[in-house]
Amino acid sequence: MAATALAKAPAMPVPSSETATGAVSVHGVDVVFGEGDQAVTALSNVSVTIPDGALVTMIGPSGCGKSTLLRAIADLVPATAGAITVLGRSPEAARRERNFSFVFQDATLLPWRSAIDNVRLPLEVGGGGTAPADPQALLELVGLRGREKALPAEMSGGMRQRVAIARALVTRPKILLMDEPFGALDEITRDKLNEELLRIWQETGTTIMFVTHSIPEAAFLGQHVLVLAAHPGRVKEFMRVDLPYPRRLAVRDTLEFVQITARLRQLLEEC
Repeated sequence: MAATALAKAPAMPVPSSETATGAVSVHGVDVVFGEGDQAVTALSNVSVTIPDGALVTMIGPSGCGKSTLLRAIADLVPATAGAITVLGRSPEAARRERNFSFVFQDATLLPWRSAIDNVRLPLEVGGGGTAPADPQALLELVGLRGREKALPAEMSGGMRQRVAIARALVTRPKILLMDEPFGALDEITRDKLNEELLRIWQETGTTIMFVTHSIPEAAFLGQHVLVLAAHPGRVKEFMRVDLPYPRRLAVRDTLEFVQITARLRQLLEEC
């Protein structure tokens, strides 16, 4: 049942980053907050192309503009210079067409609504397009079968984030933007949701951009890791992670994984 939650049949294979077309293209983007002596440059000359269907993680020191980049792609923050395209459209047009969804660190569920009613919320507020996903099937996809009527106060933090992911998928977005969605969770719950996210990604084929402060999480999830340097925020490296999918947590004990995380740590130390 879970595999049919978004009516994608059959489950999609993991895309090849070398042959995939760009879902998000960022060209020479600056984002500056304030004016004159009070101006702060959050992003400077950022250029990157996110392949269609890819899972790209973003990592960097605090203040490097990871969240700002996501928000600029989502049309929540204007670019001061440069250009961003989302599926060939402007961020504003992509937002109007509901081509992407955003998942924040806080699940931000309405406390008086059940899990399934929280998932339905985007369909009630903005309409679900021509073929919205089935909220019941989405809750099964994220592992919450039987918890449809539970209120947020009756769920753990991990369960609330599962509801938030289901809610983000209900409009069938082509792109999922995730800003440290598991950052506030305990390590065991976080590990479990990492594996769940990889499963959901492979079943839906959704392009995912995922911000994290965790080096192991960035390496475990991503086909590529976008490393940003700070002051001002800029691209340090767009690093490919050569680990096969499906990935299990045991891969973190391999020499290959240790080498990848060591390289990421070196890049961050140079930022």
